[in-house]
Amino acid sequence: MAIISGPWNLLPSLALCYLYAQVFAHGVPNDPTGFPPCDALIKAGLADRLLLPTSPAYEPRVESWWSANARLRPWCLVQPQTTQEVSTIVTALSRAGGGAGDWHIAVRSGGHGPAGSNNIANGVTIDLGMMNRSSLDQTQNLASLEPGAAWKDVYFDLLHKGNVTVTGGRDGGVGVGGFLLGGGNSFYTGRSGFGCDTVINYEVVLANGSITTANLTQNPDLYKALKGGGLNFGIVTRFDVQTLPAVDLAYGQSILSTNYSGLVLDAVNDFTDQPETVAADDALVTAFTHTPGVGQTILVIRANTRGNLNSSSFGRITSIPAMKTSWAVMSMADAANKSQIDAGSLNTQVTGTFLNVPSTLLNVVALHTDLISTLSSRIGAENFTSALFIQPIPTYFRSAGHRNGGNILGLDRIAGNAILWTCGVGILNGDEAALAVAKMELNALSAALKARSIQKGADVDFVYLNYAEGMQDPLGSYGEENVAFLKGVASKYDPNSWWQTRVPGGFKVSRVGV
Repeated sequence: MAIISGPWNLLPSLALCYLYAQVFAHGVPNDPTGFPPCDALIKAGLADRLLLPTSPAYEPRVESWWSANARLRPWCLVQPQTTQEVSTIVTALSRAGGGAGDWHIAVRSGGHGPAGSNNIANGVTIDLGMMNRSSLDQTQNLASLEPGAAWKDVYFDLLHKGNVTVTGGRDGGVGVGGFLLGGGNSFYTGRSGFGCDTVINYEVVLANGSITTANLTQNPDLYKALKGGGLNFGIVTRFDVQTLPAVDLAYGQSILSTNYSGLVLDAVNDFTDQPETVAADDALVTAFTHTPGVGQTILVIRANTRGNLNSSSFGRITSIPAMKTSWAVMSMADAANKSQIDAGSLNTQVTGTFLNVPSTLLNVVALHTDLISTLSSRIGAENFTSALFIQPIPTYFRSAGHRNGGNILGLDRIAGNAILWTCGVGILNGDEAALAVAKMELNALSAALKARSIQKGADVDFVYLNYAEGMQDPLGSYGEENVAFLKGVASKYDPNSWWQTRVPGGFKVSRVGV
């Protein structure tokens, strides 16, 4: 039999490739992919939940991660729709994890975490975005939230289902799961505590695929650990949280000139020291920003959760002339929509805490101004944005945590009213080299501020997990006793350390103190 020479002997291979392309183009892989975790999921009957690089929906989903440098491309994405499907996924992946193959797993809720925390290149990403429902039990004043929901949708749903709201994210695009597992700072924190303090029950899929609940009476140790402990114990598939009446907020944003920086910082200092009886219903977020074509400005966001347009605690900040301002009554759903931060650039940030000392407030703003100058010189002022966020953490923020069984954040270790600061840089035009420079300069800013805070007696060892960059150690900042507790809970509910080794992204308790 003669063998046909030349390019024609490629026809069988091309035909096979065409067949696979037709199968994958419809988004349901029926044949092995060659990737161990993806094939394990297909074998488990989850083929119709997979997105492969050849699936039409794959690339749009990758592009939905908030930060451009978090848009990694896993071998496959798996999108469960129920708790049972999450259980099946975890079981299948745990059984596929033998051998020395270099692949891992990531878990995504809203996609707002730092690069590598909720997505992965070599492996599979469990994308909880299809688990985005919310329900309401008005007899118990409880809302049940799935982890992949965005807060703006949660607020809208609860408002229209029962005229209630919950202690959730201020940026409407943030996901429920990551926000609540990292603590959850909110407009309502002064009244209700952090978001995690309002969770009364968790439904959790453990590393062995079993489904359990955690609350004050069932698995109370796991319940406490999940209140700020991140992805160390299992995938939470339902959060049962306390509701609040959906009173419209008094909400507004103001843009001020940096000529008033000193007056703004005096107002922040004064607001942070207001007693709970005066300011528990008020929230203030201040951002010093750099924007190409605009330069440096100050953005002030304020809210009163009872709709009081005349709250006295904002007196000093509102007395400063503004270039542009708004102040009106609106629903939490509308406020969350207005508070969304634009996505798409390469992003990096650092965060920390210091006592509410005027000189340290001046220091952090001065360091941010120096950062803008340095980056403008090194990479060009038109090639980046930056923002320094300053948020009060008064002592009464911890009270609700104690009333609701305690959390794991270790805020009792803060000896006074404090300031939570976060400094971020967004690199435009996809310049990875510029991102490396920004990371270096941000870390230098953080180290300099730490040294000055120690010198002034204002240092606080608390790193808020939801704002931390990957190289920071938020869990370690909770204190030795809490770290020991977290490690004990992780060992009890995940004796084989599956979440620590096969799911490496985010902040792992096993890495604290190593």
